[in-house]
Amino acid sequence: MDRLFMSGLDARQAMHMISSYLDKECRFWKPMVIKSSPDQGINEMQRDEAAVWIAKLSAEFTFLPETCGLAILLMDRVLQLVKVRAKYLQCVAVTCLHIAAKTLEEDENIPPTPYLVRKSCCGCSFAEITRMEMVILNKLNWNVLMPSSVDFLHMIHVVLLMHYPHLLTNQSNMGPSEHLSIVMRKMIRCLTCHSLNSFRPSSIALALISLELEQLTPGWLRLVLTLQRVTNVGSEQLMQCREAIADFLGQQIHTGYHYQSRKSSSSAPQSKKRKVEHSTPDSEDENMYDGIKRLYNEDLMTNAGTFQFDKAALRTSCGFEMHQDFDETTMGKTLLVN
Repeated sequence: MDRLFMSGLDARQAMHMISSYLDKECRFWKPMVIKSSPDQGINEMQRDEAAVWIAKLSAEFTFLPETCGLAILLMDRVLQLVKVRAKYLQCVAVTCLHIAAKTLEEDENIPPTPYLVRKSCCGCSFAEITRMEMVILNKLNWNVLMPSSVDFLHMIHVVLLMHYPHLLTNQSNMGPSEHLSIVMRKMIRCLTCHSLNSFRPSSIALALISLELEQLTPGWLRLVLTLQRVTNVGSEQLMQCREAIADFLGQQIHTGYHYQSRKSSSSAPQSKKRKVEHSTPDSEDENMYDGIKRLYNEDLMTNAGTFQFDKAALRTSCGFEMHQDFDETTMGKTLLVN
């Protein structure tokens, strides 16, 4: 959890990563609609159970939160593309986790496939996992490195804490890493709720951050308005997502922040469209607001290509693990219903 704070990543690089994530999200994200048939398809409750199981396995293998987020995202993408029979859902879920681990984890933390099969008690064989791996990769056109809500949350948190290191001053014995860990656990819980899949990953991350900021500083709203510009999240979308997350987490919203216009917008927010009741931010809040605003404006003038953010592509070990007698057409008929 400390890796971004300890790696020397600065706020400008984090902004470049957010911009790159937003570009991928704009091109590839679609609202979650599970493909299913009345007799053999899976339902939303089964999807949530599989997401909880992925989160549990990820914790047992001590994977990064980003790995868990990517695994659940991959599973949702597969469920959007393919009618998966309920009896094969665990095989799909554990395979998505294995692919995410190969994509994001360090080599020494990637469990061998036989050990993954044993440890997860998934009920699948080594051969089934390796064949399912190739089916999923082909269905996704090998495009697996997609930004999840966890990625957006991590980058937004980095930008906030680098610009406003005193944000956690009143939180006893809590540094940036400890706070991020707490917020990240809430995010993982959110990923197990199918009703939040109608919101973009960037919206989910910003909504959760806004709920946390509301409890940390009286000037939280100005920070959120700035982050809306950075993430291009519309006000109506943000408010709906905030309410959905607060309801799911059982968190009460204490703000007088009301959205008056009902017109949907994906553009940056306009403050005149809101009715706001909150304390006047202090000078530190003003400095934080101005700092992020300047960084955002500078980022627009910078070539995004100057910072390479993508992690290594999916390791070729996926192919080496495949059985030589693998037949994709046969696999499609036995495990997945197209």
